[in-house]
This record gives sequence, C-alpha cells and structure tokens, in this order.
Amino acid sequence: TNPATVAVATVSVFAISAAAIFALGSCPTKRGCHMVKVNHRAQDVPCDNLRQQLGHNKATWSEFDWFQYATCFDQHNDSRRVIEASSQGIGYYPRSEALYNLKGYHLIKLRRYEEAVKSLDEGMRRVGVPSSGTMPNNLAWAGVWAPREMTLDRARALYQESLRVESGVCETLHTGLWVEYAIAKRSRGIERAVALKRLNTLRMQYEPCHNRYQSGEWNTLVEVLGAAVIFEDLEQELGGFHGAYANPDASLIKDVSRELRKKYRGASIDALCRESMPVADAHHACVKIIDNTVTQLRVQEKVQKKRPCRRRHQQRTLIEINAR
Repeated sequence: TNPATVAVATVSVFAISAAAIFALGSCPTKRGCHMVKVNHRAQDVPCDNLRQQLGHNKATWSEFDWFQYATCFDQHNDSRRVIEASSQGIGYYPRSEALYNLKGYHLIKLRRYEEAVKSLDEGMRRVGVPSSGTMPNNLAWAGVWAPREMTLDRARALYQESLRVESGVCETLHTGLWVEYAIAKRSRGIERAVALKRLNTLRMQYEPCHNRYQSGEWNTLVEVLGAAVIFEDLEQELGGFHGAYANPDASLIKDVSRELRKKYRGASIDALCRESMPVADAHHACVKIIDNTVTQLRVQEKVQKKRPCRRRHQQRTLIEINAR
C-alpha cells in the first residue's frame, strides 16, 4: 500500500547500470559507479523546491516523501546528500527497506564499504524479511570488499538468499561468482571443491549476462570484466576449469577489453583492476591477464591494418598489368 515499497528492488548495486526508480527519473543501480563531480550549489535549488513542496515539518513526511527527497540528490549525483537524507528518513521510518537500500547503495558507490555493511546489516535486522533480493545482495557485495566486517560464509548465505528471492539477476550472480572465487582461492580439499562446483554453476547461469557489456556503460563493463578475469584465471590455473569443460568464455576477456579500449582508452589497467576486483588477492592476476589480452589485441590490430594495404597494392599491380 505504501508506494515507497515499489522502489525497494530498484536500488541494487552492479545491480554495479541505469534503471528507473518509480517515475521520478533514472538512477544508476549498478555497483561501483563512475563518479562525476557536480556543482553542489546548482543542486540545492531543485531539491530545496521539493523540500518546500513536501512541507517544512519533516515529521509529517511519509516514507515515500523521504524517498523522493533522497532520490532528488541521487538524480544530481550527490551521494553524500543522498546518504544524509536517507539517514534522516530512517530516523522517522526505521523499518524502511527502500531507504536502507538507497543509503547502502550510495555508501558502496562512495567505496565506504565498512559503513555500507553496518548500515545494511542494521537494515536487515530491522526490516526482518526483505521483500526483494536487493538488500542481501548489496550487503554481500559490500562484505566481499570489506572482509574484516563479514566472513565469506555469511556472504555466501546472503547471495544465496538473494537468489532464492530473485533468481537469475546478473548482479547477484556476479556477487556469487566473487564469493565462491574468494572461498576457492583461500581453501583446500572438499571446501575448495565445493566452491569450484558452485562457481561453475553460477558461471553457466551468468552466461546470458555477458552481452550486457555491449552497452558501453562503465559499471556494466567493469562488472563483466571482473567475471571474465575470474574465468580466465581459473582456466589458466586449473585447465578447463577443474577439468569440467573447455572454457567457453575464452573470448569474453578479449571482447570486454576491446570494448573498454574503444570507450575508455585512457583508463589504466591498474585502475580497472582496482575498480573491478573486490578480492585483493586477485589484483595481480587481473593486471597480468588484462595486460596480456591488450597486447594480443594490439598485435591483431596491427595485422588487420597491414592486410588492407597489401590488398590495395595487389589491386594496383593487377591494374597496371592489365593496362600493359
């Protein structure tokens, strides 16, 4: 009955791409957003106008009013004020799933992962049973980035809970890939085998998500790049992914790297890996894999540039011969 509940599922990280929140406008809903510097003075006007429309007595605002107000700052890429407005709204509506999701998402967006874990954890306790898979997924994702705040076992339970509520969500599958990858890297024996098996299942479920990188949107590219690095790293380490299959995703790392070079050519490999690797141990492998991939792409580009030249030369030679 409360319109704010409709927004609960829309504020999802990586969940890091653009999607509509209500009919209020677009809001980035993927993890690890590329931040844009904005003029805060220019932002004050539209949100102040909204605040005046809602009334000066904030104690009379509904949960939806608070969500509208916080979303106004979201639309102007002002994460700090989104967090402030959401926090104030939570003070009046301590069980608001929508406001906790919005606040948690923007804490992740600002890379304040420890705070995101604490806030979303509090939200999970107060909300009880979430109405969507967004909150447990965002909490699990923040936890992977902040390992001191959350065990991998709990992160696994959270992403699995999210998938039970909403199966096939690309962002949640991506979270699961990283959780299982981290567990596989840090364990041995049966525990490692179980993680690899679950990772393989998630990999197959994630296949329909591969082509999303073609949008050229930064967050989606970074997401799919992270998944491609996982697949490539395990392929190199285990050979055919623990002997389960010949890696069908072998071209994915090239496809994503090619798109990144086309759309974000100035981005450094180190920066890309910092953006897409929540597991610190994977950073070195990421840099090595992408560096090798980019080198291969450059070689291919040079070969492709030379081939047309040869054809033109051959064509001219044939024309000259015919003229004689």
